[in-house]
This record gives sequence, structure tokens and C-alpha cells, in this order.
Amino acid sequence: MPEGPEIRRAADRLSRVLCGQLIINIYFYSEELKAFEKILEGSRVEAVTTRGKALLTSLDSGYTIYSHNQLYGRWTSNRLNTKIRHNRSLRIEFCTNSKAVRLWSATDIIALPTAEESTHPYLKRIGPDVLDKTTTYKLIYDRLVSKRFRNRGFSGLLLNQHFISGLGNYLRSEILFFAKLMYHQKASELDQDQNTKLSQCIKDVSLRSYKQKGKTIFYDDLMLKQLDKSAKKRRFMVFARAGQNCYVCKTKIVKEFQSSRRIYFCTTCQSSHR
Repeated sequence: MPEGPEIRRAADRLSRVLCGQLIINIYFYSEELKAFEKILEGSRVEAVTTRGKALLTSLDSGYTIYSHNQLYGRWTSNRLNTKIRHNRSLRIEFCTNSKAVRLWSATDIIALPTAEESTHPYLKRIGPDVLDKTTTYKLIYDRLVSKRFRNRGFSGLLLNQHFISGLGNYLRSEILFFAKLMYHQKASELDQDQNTKLSQCIKDVSLRSYKQKGKTIFYDDLMLKQLDKSAKKRRFMVFARAGQNCYVCKTKIVKEFQSSRRIYFCTTCQSSHR
């Protein structure tokens, strides 16, 4: 499933294509949304933003189109009238005077008045967006050590969109590696410095992934100074690297399943907390 950084980059791409543009034609696959096609045609796109893993397209007609990519959703942008060969199912199509923007495969799509965004079941439940500027280290720390979350194991907590939205499976493994923590630990078991470090890693690793197009490796980190020239081709420190050597200590990376999802870790770099 695309995580917060991927959805934010998709929003950035769509924003460059759509913002300020007039929608001359719109298509929805769902019969429930067909009535909105005529209502929304002729609207101008004001903004394309994200909340967690949701993408919000705001129109000057007073409506917002909510979409969630789920596991396989994908946004594309092409010149108008370009013939597309695709084995995915078309869900949304926005046409401007020059571009056709399409959402494929995803089915979680709703059109609702912009004033009612906060009432959407997903949006009203999720926690602060990890990539939002207002989501500071302190805000993350306060939530981490709060009564609601402090006794939850990191395996589940870092996937819980109520805690901090936009986190997901690869970010979970990478955040815990950089924080030198294990998935079974809880904030209530750590000291203040450890929880502070984890709070910083939650923000920094997510932001780094967004800026580096899905890569969490921090090339300027002191512990990576010994990496060879192939380092720039590497994406993750531990995720999807089971059986391969840790870049830092050469220990074999381990893969397990926790909270029904695969998780990866280094038994040496994260060993003091096993």
C-alpha cells in the first residue's frame, strides 16, 4: 500500500497539472457518483492535498473529491487524447484543456461538500499527518507517551493511523532501525531520551522518504560514511532486505511477521533492546 510520502508526491504531481485548471469533463466509475459528473464539470481545481494516505482534490464549486489509493491505486497524467493501454480499471478521470488525469484500481472514492470534509469517517478518525508542518517532534512525543498510546507495542502502533497518519509498513521497519528499537517494545518501557529519539525518527525518516522519492537511507549520516559507491542505488536500511548484510554492522537482516505484516530488523544494531 502506498504510504504517506508516496501519496504526498502524487498530490504534488497532480497539483502541478490541475491547480487553477478548469475541469471540462469528469468521469466516475461508480454509479453512486455519476450524478456528480454534471455538477462538477466546469469547476476549477483549487488545491490537491493529502491527509495521511488520503488525497483530497478541492474544487471552487464547493466540493472535494476524497480518494484513498488502498493497495493498488495509481494516479496517472497524460496529454489529452493520448491513447492509454492499461490492465487496471479506470475509477476517475479529470480532463482539462490539455491533460487527462486518471485514478486506476482504487475504489474508496467520495465526492462531498468541502465544508463537510472533517465529517468523513476516515478523516475524522486519523491522527496528525506525519508530513504536515504542524506535526512537530513535540506533538509526536506527546502522543507517543500519552495514556492512549504509551502501552501499545511499536509493531502495531506504527501502523495505527489514529496515532500518526501516513505511516506504513516500510516506514515502520526503517523508523525502528534508525531509532535502534525493536517492534515488541512500548513507549512506557523506554526512558525520555529513547522516546525523544523515536519521535524524531518518525518525523525525519518519513520526511526523508518524501524528499528522496521513497528512499530512507540518509547519505550524510555518520554511521553510513563507510558505504561504498553503490550506496546511492540503495533504498532502505532493512526493509525487504532479509538475509542480506546490514550496511552498518554486516549482520544478516531478519524478517518476521508482526501485526499480520512483514517487518525487518538488524539483531545487532537493535540488539540492546531485544
